[in-house]
Amino acid sequence: MPEYRLSPAPALGPGAADRIEVGSYGIEENISIAIASVASRSCRSKDVRAVLRQILKCDAPEAGAFVVGGGYRAFWTGPDQWMMLAEHENHELLASELKERLGETASVTEQNDGWVCLDVTGDNLPVVFERLTVADVWKLESGSAVRTVIEHIGCFLICVEQDRHYRLLAGRSFAKSFHHAILTALRSTQLLYPDSK
Repeated sequence: MPEYRLSPAPALGPGAADRIEVGSYGIEENISIAIASVASRSCRSKDVRAVLRQILKCDAPEAGAFVVGGGYRAFWTGPDQWMMLAEHENHELLASELKERLGETASVTEQNDGWVCLDVTGDNLPVVFERLTVADVWKLESGSAVRTVIEHIGCFLICVEQDRHYRLLAGRSFAKSFHHAILTALRSTQLLYPDSK
């Protein structure tokens, strides 16, 4: 019997996910990430955290934190709730993998088709994001994650590398509007600060 593998489909549509350069900035859709949510069940928080510690090779992140470990990434979304990320190529069935490890201690939900993931890179990016969100991006250090709003769209803003690399997750149905808002801010900032490094 042949083995079938699924290929992730860009939320922005074919070709639109390609990297766009705007001066020293860049934006692209990241379609290589598998996503699953984990929510501890009643009175099972310690059990869930113990398993996540084994998976992540570190403690599960608390509010405002984003961690990387064991080939996985995770950030806090609420009390005893996390979003887990991994490379799609190696963890196509991420939710199933996590459910097998966590058993009845947590509710695990497949999130792959629910989000658009954008990577924004460049120098001095807080100058861009201060035009988009009320979150204090200037204070976000590498390994931080906050829930915020951009152009009336709720999203998660992850600081991968302070000032230089931010990853954003928003509802897939808002993908094109979300991408357009950020791209517009990149272009306007580049016009204002053409020599910004």
